[in-house]
Amino acid sequence: MKRCMRAAMLGLGLMLVANDSAISVDTEADANIVTGLDISNSIDPDKLRQELVGLAQAVRDPRVMTAIKAGERGRIGFAVFAWHHGPFPAVVPWMIIASPQDAEVAARAIEARQLVDLELEGRAQVEWYIGRLTDISQAIEYADAMLLTAPYAANRAVINIVGNGEDNVGEDSAAARDRFVARGGTINGLVLGQDAAMIAYYRDLVIGGRGSFVMSIDRNTAMADAFVRKFIADIVAQLPDRSAHDPAIIGGL
Repeated sequence: MKRCMRAAMLGLGLMLVANDSAISVDTEADANIVTGLDISNSIDPDKLRQELVGLAQAVRDPRVMTAIKAGERGRIGFAVFAWHHGPFPAVVPWMIIASPQDAEVAARAIEARQLVDLELEGRAQVEWYIGRLTDISQAIEYADAMLLTAPYAANRAVINIVGNGEDNVGEDSAAARDRFVARGGTINGLVLGQDAAMIAYYRDLVIGGRGSFVMSIDRNTAMADAFVRKFIADIVAQLPDRSAHDPAIIGGL
């Protein structure tokens, strides 16, 4: 039952992304990075707003652009969606970020989503609705499908899962994680909060692949900085002989 519903949701989401993207399939990027933002029952409207504001600020941060420009091609494929147990509203369809102007376009798209009720938007896409459960495995599979159909060629595929709860729908996230990692992908995690058990859950059952990591955040004011550090780590993991704390790349982060 869950597998059939998941396939239907993937189809709906991919149609949405495809309709919003008009990018040349010949474009190459150093990495394709897709970020999934938790909008399950544990995320109230204020927390969602903090996710969106922090993400937009991070995309604009010059330290992220410095990391991007350190790559061989100097650009990344970038996309963001929201997830729970149901349809996945697009926040930013696939786009290239290769300049501060590109970053500004992405940041404004993220900020614009504050004006939309993502839950109601998701409900409109299905005939029945069972609530906003925490379905990390489905979020990983959706992000995996997005990366498989990304309009950019890249040597590295990265999924970022942002959330604060365990998968509570059917199977846990490990099987979906393992399938993606087996194809060479990397899943990183950003835990909202400092719950040691939740951090361990993400470490054991969510993240995986080359250079994978889990980060946590305990203050709303630190949201943007957490996203900055996360994106820099996503990006520089692909660079030879570099680390996420190399001041030559990130200006002394």
